[in-house]
Amino acid sequence: MLGTQRGKPAHQSGIAMLEVLITIVILAFGALGLASLQLTSMKYNKESAGRSKATLLAVELSDRMRANRQGVVAASYSRNEGYTAALADVPASPGCGSGGTECNSTQLAALDISDWLTDVAAALPSGTGAIVPIANNYAGYNIVVMWVEKSLLDAGGTDATCPAPLVVGVRCLATPFIP
Repeated sequence: MLGTQRGKPAHQSGIAMLEVLITIVILAFGALGLASLQLTSMKYNKESAGRSKATLLAVELSDRMRANRQGVVAASYSRNEGYTAALADVPASPGCGSGGTECNSTQLAALDISDWLTDVAAALPSGTGAIVPIANNYAGYNIVVMWVEKSLLDAGGTDATCPAPLVVGVRCLATPFIP
């Protein structure tokens, strides 16, 4: 009966304190794991939001192109540029379509592209777009939405779906359009 008296428990010298310390360390590692999981979730959520916006923007332009079939057939929507050139070359609005001024099919295509590129730039970081004719299809296009994605930039990667020349950190979403 080491260290016990009648009815009194033995004296524990620091064992409970050690158990509490080990429990705190285990809980700290668990909290760090949860924080890491939350950060990863936020990163992927932001990337997903960018891709969702790009999809909606591509659908928006395809709807505009369907409404202007003459402009599509006349190849007025062609804008086959890589990211750097597309970012630098923002076409001006043709000046029709507002104030009651009518647009012909070529002007309407230029207005659609100008408005669409403005929307892409507002919705996505360093966003721009290209409209690339599909080979062997007189009226088909790939609508390409391009933007800078931080995770791709940090990894030093490129996206092969982008028009040439490829730029590090630029993500592309290509949507085929065949009227």
